[in-house]
Amino acid sequence: MYAKLVTAHVPVGARVIAISDIHGSCDLFRALLEKIGYSESDILVLVGDLCNKGNQNRETLEFVMTLALSENCYVLRGNGDRLQDWMTPTQRAFLENLPHILETEDYVFVHAALSDAPLDRQDAYTCVKLYNFIEKAGCFDKWIVTGHWPVVNYCHRIPSQNPFFDRRKKIVGIDGGCTVRWDGQLNALLMQDGQFGFAYVDDYARYTAPHAQAAAGGNVHVTFDDRFVELLSSDGELRTIRHKKTGSILTVPDWVLYRDEEGALCAGTGATDYCLPVSEGEVLALIRRTGNRLFLKRDGVCGWYLE
Repeated sequence: MYAKLVTAHVPVGARVIAISDIHGSCDLFRALLEKIGYSESDILVLVGDLCNKGNQNRETLEFVMTLALSENCYVLRGNGDRLQDWMTPTQRAFLENLPHILETEDYVFVHAALSDAPLDRQDAYTCVKLYNFIEKAGCFDKWIVTGHWPVVNYCHRIPSQNPFFDRRKKIVGIDGGCTVRWDGQLNALLMQDGQFGFAYVDDYARYTAPHAQAAAGGNVHVTFDDRFVELLSSDGELRTIRHKKTGSILTVPDWVLYRDEEGALCAGTGATDYCLPVSEGEVLALIRRTGNRLFLKRDGVCGWYLE
């Protein structure tokens, strides 16, 4: 089935805001719009996965449908935007009629991925479901803005949830892993007259660092596609593991590890050797603590801090 394509005109000087993968986090979504000073004079593009994973699915869908009444708001379909029993007929019709692709003069927006086919001949399933698009894709003439694949999975050395740019391919991923990762955030990509910026929100507790720490490590970050590890030893709540792809050895808390459906040992959030640069008294987002090892976020970049 071909994807549904719509087009829009962006006037000179207009600000374009792209947000993806809200995943039923209505409070964060509202907070993000407030943080960036959103108004109906902005062009707002919601790049799929509105609900169905968070705790505020109804509220999110109702709020999005209200926003969509504005002629400057465009909502795209994501793989997570499935029909649910709790939805009203109006809500179901809204989701069923969502397009897959939005094209403007300078940008193309799609939830997951595009092929090299013309935009009006794109496969609908690929548009909402293909994983790891940026690493698999070729180059494009217009900037492609995509969600779906948490951007931290493109970060093989230092984990970051901030929008990920491949300037050679002209693709930017904006999925900050909101609700689906322990270290996730909700991103807004801001575009105006060819310039990019971004903002994000999260709801982690804040932590004030009692002492400074220099940056260290940053040699390996275990991403989802290369998640398989081998357990070498255990010491209380700590595990020493070998990353099968790179051979790198890491010492991590036990909560970093999990087993997949086939029983293979995998590493997830926190599987990195990166230690954040931190100033004394600096306030950071506290993701998780094990003893004196804290996994923190600083300006969207995640890493370890030894208390």
